[in-house]
Amino acid sequence: MNAEEITICPNCHVQMPSILRFCRSCGFRLGEGVAEYVETVRLPNQPTSTPNASAAGAPQFGANVWAPLAPAAPLQQPIGMASAHADKWLKKNGRRKRTPWIVWVVLGITVASVTGGGLMAPFGLRNKSRQAAMRAAPRSYVGLSETKSVSGGITFDYVTPPGSAADKAGLIGGDIITALDGQQVTSPDQLIKLLIATPIGKTIEVVFIRDGETKTTQLTTISKEEQERLKDLFDDRPEGKGFLGIEEWERIIVPGTNHYGVRLDKVAKNNPGYIAGLRAGDIIIEFNGTPIRTAKELVARIERTVPDTVVKIIVMRGSERLEIPVKIGVDD
Repeated sequence: MNAEEITICPNCHVQMPSILRFCRSCGFRLGEGVAEYVETVRLPNQPTSTPNASAAGAPQFGANVWAPLAPAAPLQQPIGMASAHADKWLKKNGRRKRTPWIVWVVLGITVASVTGGGLMAPFGLRNKSRQAAMRAAPRSYVGLSETKSVSGGITFDYVTPPGSAADKAGLIGGDIITALDGQQVTSPDQLIKLLIATPIGKTIEVVFIRDGETKTTQLTTISKEEQERLKDLFDDRPEGKGFLGIEEWERIIVPGTNHYGVRLDKVAKNNPGYIAGLRAGDIIIEFNGTPIRTAKELVARIERTVPDTVVKIIVMRGSERLEIPVKIGVDD
């Protein structure tokens, strides 16, 4: 090693390479340089120099004096570093700022919005929000009560309100809708999708099954506002709603047929139905010319009839088919 490459510690007078900035023997600060950040490693049985080294300040430099330079451990403070410099080093390298929690919250919301809620799919939240969005989207209306899936299509209990698209098309509760505007219908959600895609006021073909027979009808869709207007018009009708005095009933298969009817289990005495001749056990199959296949359809037809109107009701009493004229009362 050349003389230019050697420096002498002013404190302990030990010779060392000039690139070092801390004495490997006593840790005295020598200056600035890259070697300042190299950890001191002492070899086993290395003789230690003392302040009483050669008066000439040039002790012998042996081959075993210097240990191999070891790389500094990550984020480890160098040995012998002055206190002020150590604080500066730790501030720069030893302390990492933690990310505020609000940053993670904002990041999570951003990712969820970009993915369209896909991260929530395992919890079923995505499907629920999609169904709610489907029902809220602008679409055509036809006027059916709550629909449900059945074999071959979807069905419902009654049409509502009077004058709705389904009512004008001649549909009744219990019909099974199998196709709408040429598209097969297999679930309530699919029906909603088709109505969203159908322009308001469009006349479409409806394929349905009634009493085991496939039929078709034409239906003109209406808007939500028109649907609500018709409902309000019926609810606020000055004549009031019709009344018969039927207290208990059940939907059953009419004996000897392939269709349903509504059996009367209790008819209140001194009420319009009883006075006209209806009795418990009678099975209503037609009301004022409309086939009756569900109990809710029967109730809806009675309520929409203007009080004091005489209607024709067809019943099965045992094996006998009877036609009974009934004067409708008013529902107080």
